[in-house]
Amino acid sequence: MSGDGSAGGEGTSGEGGGSDGSLTDRAAAAADSDVSEWLSLEPGEEVVWVGEPTKLRMVGTLVTGVVLIPFLIGILILLFSPLSYLGIKHTDYVVTNRSLYVKQGILSTNIESVDLDRIQNTEFTQSFWGTQLGFGTIEISTAGSSGADISFDDVEDARDVREEISRVQRAAGGASGRDGTGGGSGDRTSGRRAANADQLEELVAELRATREALERVEARMDDRAGNGPSSNAGPSNGPDPSSDADSDGVPDSLASDPDDR
Repeated sequence: MSGDGSAGGEGTSGEGGGSDGSLTDRAAAAADSDVSEWLSLEPGEEVVWVGEPTKLRMVGTLVTGVVLIPFLIGILILLFSPLSYLGIKHTDYVVTNRSLYVKQGILSTNIESVDLDRIQNTEFTQSFWGTQLGFGTIEISTAGSSGADISFDDVEDARDVREEISRVQRAAGGASGRDGTGGGSGDRTSGRRAANADQLEELVAELRATREALERVEARMDDRAGNGPSSNAGPSNGPDPSSDADSDGVPDSLASDPDDR
């Protein structure tokens, strides 16, 4: 999907006020929707918004298929268009006061989630057909990720949904700062710090044990090296080879000079 629309920190608060009622209606209908069949909420977690890809996104697929009918590929596109419809009907997007959820799958179910306190950036994009028909995509990325972690593809009122996500995220962050509830970032941060401290202590203990073991091995090698010559050397038996030699190292029998004998 091409990013023809705005992205990143685009201001959308001016356009989101007119559809607050529709977002509230969707949140009220969330309890009666099918998300209760696959979504398990934690204590204190509440559904804020629920939606699915708009069926209007099929307009581009159908138009493309009709245009390409003379090239035969258009017939294939039209034949597989029912799969696109099934994909829409089996996709759900949910925003709660703690996390974002995406459920997809026709034969099997795949559920992805991102906690609100981990969201680093939300990006709004629109394709050509999205600009014409009023739908767009919201891409959500977290700190340290190379791209979007999850995305709400082809949703109606995408700008307003993005604003609602930002509002819920701010509310969750404020609640966490006041009483330690909501997003739970403080508890998670302290838990990670405690885990890192425990790992550091274990690493230091292992390094100390390794150093002590190396010192014991080195001491044993030094003991063996010190006792080696004395244990291997025996008493000297037999005449000294140099006894018949004079101070110059020449035997008396071979000295030519009488004075050297």
